[in-house]
Amino acid sequence: MADRKPKVDGEGSRQTQRKALGSKQEFYTKVLSLEKHMFDCGHPKYAAKFTTSLKAIANYVQKEYENAEPVARAMRGLTDVQILIDEEPTLLEGVPANDPRNDIIIFKWKENWKIAKRQEQFLESNVSKAYALVLEQCSEAMKTAVKGLPGHEIVAENVDLIELLKEIKGVACNHKANIQGTYALVQSTKTLWTHIQLPHVSNDQYMENFMALVGV
Repeated sequence: MADRKPKVDGEGSRQTQRKALGSKQEFYTKVLSLEKHMFDCGHPKYAAKFTTSLKAIANYVQKEYENAEPVARAMRGLTDVQILIDEEPTLLEGVPANDPRNDIIIFKWKENWKIAKRQEQFLESNVSKAYALVLEQCSEAMKTAVKGLPGHEIVAENVDLIELLKEIKGVACNHKANIQGTYALVQSTKTLWTHIQLPHVSNDQYMENFMALVGV
């Protein structure tokens, strides 16, 4: 019988050991319906996940916060929060001002104006709550990375929701100020072309993740 090589304690498959060393416990939040929609860093998959998580969190803000549609819209587009309302109704040309069609336009304008005023009243509160929610959806690694960014103190002091989201996106997509432009481009391109569709991922989800990486 051939002699068997004695097994050394702790010895195992190199592949298993590599997986153990490279594994990272997923971060889940405590907010109902947003448990898996978090912001994390340290792996290329979090660049694509940023887009899906942002959409889910923005939808949550619009649904759960009162008169928060402008805040949710700004979050989705990473644009300044704006309350859209015309200063005056745009009446039809060539018809009398008291024409019934103009009466309908004026009525709709007044209703939209009332909605806009309510949104304005809740704006500061909704931005503050959304800012806190976004931080709550961040892993400790993401929070640490964001706090270390130059200029973050001003973002926090001003409770600047959109700038906070831009900082988070930068970290998730590995946009670092101290990385040279050429190297950053190579790394982003590598991440894009090595992104594959896993068996459990739908075509729509894969396309959404792929387009998120295109925008990195």
